[in-house]
Amino acid sequence: MPTHQSIGGATDEQLLQRMVATHAERFGEEFWQFFTASVAPHLPSSPTIVDLGCGPALFLKDLGERYPAAALYGYDVTPAMVEHGRALACTGAKPVVALLDATMEPLPHAAGSAHLIGMSSVLHVIDEPLPVLAEIRRVLRPGGVFLLNDWIRQPLADYLAWRRDVMGEEDEAECLRRGFRLFPVHSKYTTEDWLWLLGQAGFAVRHRARMRPAHEVFVAVPDGNR
Repeated sequence: MPTHQSIGGATDEQLLQRMVATHAERFGEEFWQFFTASVAPHLPSSPTIVDLGCGPALFLKDLGERYPAAALYGYDVTPAMVEHGRALACTGAKPVVALLDATMEPLPHAAGSAHLIGMSSVLHVIDEPLPVLAEIRRVLRPGGVFLLNDWIRQPLADYLAWRRDVMGEEDEAECLRRGFRLFPVHSKYTTEDWLWLLGQAGFAVRHRARMRPAHEVFVAVPDGNR
């Protein structure tokens, strides 16, 4: 599957370091307040949780601290991310992290076995998202939660300004080069597009929130009518 590195021209190590440096911003207090209110009520004290496209596995580490009896699994296509996740020192449940391309391989979990599957800033990169969503729905338990956190379409000028002012990218020429390559991918879907995709895949959205200008979080459950 394509990656942000292959599209934007960054190295695996550059993306890894950026994800580690921005984790606390992306999964900050507002996110966890939303999680506690909208996701936690669906989970038992010892949930099975899968993070698809887990990056450096820091979200799984956070979950392990909150659910020390959880079974945690993370999958990513980038070896550097998997290596980082496997080396994490964890005070709670330690995730099992492995290489897996969700566009080519099924999840190594039985049908109806996961209480929560998360996917953050990954699904927009996949050319054909519906087969991946179908596999996620297969693995989720009845009443389980798919937590989707992904990019929302925004104006080009706003996107390029974000890369310059917030991301602090190298120089103007490099900022524009990467920005123009990544803009069509990051700005692929509107909120309505995501809602349509989730509905087509047999999910009902129970909660959603926009905690950052270009990202929206969706809490979806398998639609019992499908």
